Amino acid sequence: MNHQQLLLTVINHISSSTALDEILSHVLKGVADVIQADGVRLVLTGAEGHRRVYAIGEKAPMMAEADAMVVDLMPSHALNKQPVIEIPQDVLPTELKSGLAAPLMIQDTQYGVVWGGCTNFQTFDALTVSTMAILAMQAALVIRYSLDAARKKHEWLGAVLTSTPDPVLVVDRDLHVQLLNPAAQHVFPTLLIGQSLESVSEAIPLVEALRAFDEQEERIPVEFAAEDQRVYALNISDVQTEFGVRTGWVLTLRDISHFKRLHDNMSEFLSTVSHDMRSPLTFMKGYLDMLSMVGELNEKQEEFVYKIAAGVDQMSDMVEKILEAGKLDPVTGTYQLSREASDVVEIIEKAVSGLIEPAARKQITLTHVVDGGIPILNIDKTMLASAFTNLIENAVKYTPEGGHIEVELGINGRDLLFRVTDDGFGISEENQKKLFERNVRVHRKEWKRIKGSGLGLFIVKNVAQRHGGDAWVESVEGEGSTFYLAIPLEGANLLGGTEPLVS
Repeated sequence: MNHQQLLLTVINHISSSTALDEILSHVLKGVADVIQADGVRLVLTGAEGHRRVYAIGEKAPMMAEADAMVVDLMPSHALNKQPVIEIPQDVLPTELKSGLAAPLMIQDTQYGVVWGGCTNFQTFDALTVSTMAILAMQAALVIRYSLDAARKKHEWLGAVLTSTPDPVLVVDRDLHVQLLNPAAQHVFPTLLIGQSLESVSEAIPLVEALRAFDEQEERIPVEFAAEDQRVYALNISDVQTEFGVRTGWVLTLRDISHFKRLHDNMSEFLSTVSHDMRSPLTFMKGYLDMLSMVGELNEKQEEFVYKIAAGVDQMSDMVEKILEAGKLDPVTGTYQLSREASDVVEIIEKAVSGLIEPAARKQITLTHVVDGGIPILNIDKTMLASAFTNLIENAVKYTPEGGHIEVELGINGRDLLFRVTDDGFGISEENQKKLFERNVRVHRKEWKRIKGSGLGLFIVKNVAQRHGGDAWVESVEGEGSTFYLAIPLEGANLLGGTEPLVS
């Protein structure tokens, strides 16, 4: 009755569990109870000698030395005649005095063996042997079902990967290839399953990306150029067990050659058009400035000239911003900072003085405050001046008539902090999140007539980040806004500094 109750308990656990590890642990406990074992081991045998072991009991670790001999006791031709055998004393470890072993067998297929050992001499009766055989058969059924399910999933995965046009590779922790689809085989024709990525020169960029990913534990955007001149975007994902243990990685290569060509063509077009527009705009501005030299203009003519000049200035400003945004783009830009010893106070004063007149036309009070002790910095003077000017210019453009703007330059901890505060309409929290993105403009009925490219704040943020800093905004609707630009007073920003800065 005890044996029947034990079998019912184990079968009930098997029927209510889904994970193989959990099911086999119940089988092991059942075997331990049946034969009063001090250790039980379940050895799954695979191809090429690969084994997976489940074990319970105090003596289970020291029993590992006998696994191979116990497995050898189970020749397939004799299994049906003697499903459970008593383990000979010369096979058992010295601390064990008796033990039973049963094959994990369904029909003619053996999946392994389960065996238990006792530290005292025991005689195993027919009921004990029969119960052990039933437990072994239950384990074998579960294992076969699990293997069939895994095989079916593997077939499905193989079908999916074969039909996927993107190259996909699966590698283990030692960088050995476990799986690759036909698209990946085309990109890496010499790479084989089981081979190390490091042994194929074309795959070295993938190895470097994997190491960086493993160290930083974050997704790293990597572009991979194949020998056929195609460009791929690499995505890396972890392969983990159900317990969260990382066992390898999945590498997916997305062909972005077409998009790269489109982007390069568009960038080249914009650059060419922008450069070609500079000359006629310069001529137009020059001749407008000389109109008063050829004769006196009446009031209406002066109004027209002013409007034309404003349009030319707006067009020139847009051209310059398009060129700057293209150079500073964090993904596609190739601009390298041109650092030089620069007086930041002088840059600020020049930026403010250049916008006093536009502010005065709107009756806006524009003031600036500079803290003492601002050092000479090793920065890209032109780009930082552009960023400062953009922030002040935006404040002048979007602050209503009669408003106030305060510009402040100071030191906050280890950062140089530039701040522009206005008492305008303010910006909602939703719009603040995307304000520094490319080509983004906030729409309000009060700003309907204000012209802009949506590039100014994009340039500001990227200039700050190129110097190792950042830019952000704090604003409350109806109360105004404060824009910040901060760069660290360390590393390459200091005279004589060589340490690179990373935003």
